[in-house]
Amino acid sequence: MTTTLSSESDLMVRFRDDVGRAGLVGEKRNAVLVLLSAVSAKLAKPLHVTLQGTSAAGKNYLMARVGSFLPVDWARSLTGMSPKALMHSGEEEYRHRPVFIAEYEGVSGADYAIRTFQSEQMIEWEFVESSKRGISKKTRRVRGPAAFIQATTRPSLHAENETRLLFTRMDESAEQTQAILRQQAIEAAMGSLTPPVSLFAPWRELIAGLKLNSVVIPFAPKLVPNFPAKTVRSRRDFPKLLGLIEASALLNQHQRETQDTCIIAHASDYAVAKELFEHCLSSTPDKAIGELLHVSEALHGTGENFNVADLMRELRWGKSKVYEVLARAEDLGCVGKTEGWGRYAFLRRNSDDAIELPSAID
Repeated sequence: MTTTLSSESDLMVRFRDDVGRAGLVGEKRNAVLVLLSAVSAKLAKPLHVTLQGTSAAGKNYLMARVGSFLPVDWARSLTGMSPKALMHSGEEEYRHRPVFIAEYEGVSGADYAIRTFQSEQMIEWEFVESSKRGISKKTRRVRGPAAFIQATTRPSLHAENETRLLFTRMDESAEQTQAILRQQAIEAAMGSLTPPVSLFAPWRELIAGLKLNSVVIPFAPKLVPNFPAKTVRSRRDFPKLLGLIEASALLNQHQRETQDTCIIAHASDYAVAKELFEHCLSSTPDKAIGELLHVSEALHGTGENFNVADLMRELRWGKSKVYEVLARAEDLGCVGKTEGWGRYAFLRRNSDDAIELPSAID
């Protein structure tokens, strides 16, 4: 289906401009990440994203702004979910849909169900049901795939969750805050303007009309050497990069060549994916662990063990963040508790090798 955006030469540039016109201040890279994750719901293996930031960082506002560009009634929005709610959903209720979760805490009880759904693209749940005829066994199936996009204030999540998703942080810089305040002041002085429907309509039309074609990435084998083989999580990190490439190619399918109905990814799809993937790598909890270990090693060099207060002072983090990241570092065997109450010792650096992607691909 031909749409008004079908001939757009660079959809990502257009989207960054349009989402700004829709009221989003800054955060264009994260907006593109959320858009591609939502679009990836149409793929066989969607992307999943977590937006991390402190309260008032604008996580849900960003998701809402991006959601405005999606077809009406296509995405699901959740503020909470009980542990078994997903198992009792309609069989096709989530199939090929993006799911926006306002806050991870609201669905943490359903963690296992969501994690399984993300990995297996289906939930199969057996339970017993009582009736006048007695007790009988029932089976419910909820079919995917679905793309999960969630917000959280937690600096880290369960390790099994983190390897399944792309983790990104909101921009909490002073410059971003100043830009938001300026925008708020303009709206207060001139009145808040509602973006016209014509801003969103072309995107909704484009996305609704995307064909559920597979994507072929001819240059994928060239990227394999850039992922450290001795790091087990590479087995999940590499598919995330490929997923970003696929999502970009799917969104740009009107500008891509095809082969036997398959969309052929272009080098420009890699460029988009590389920027987003590296941005997420720099935002991962592993990055925070590295910062904590750097400080821990420096404190160790003074001949002293350290406590949480020392880390809070050196890192300028809050207590809850220090405790969460410290627990992860302890699980990795990089720090350990000492005989002194509440004191820790630096043991070793985290040995994971860095991923260095080529600047361009041909």
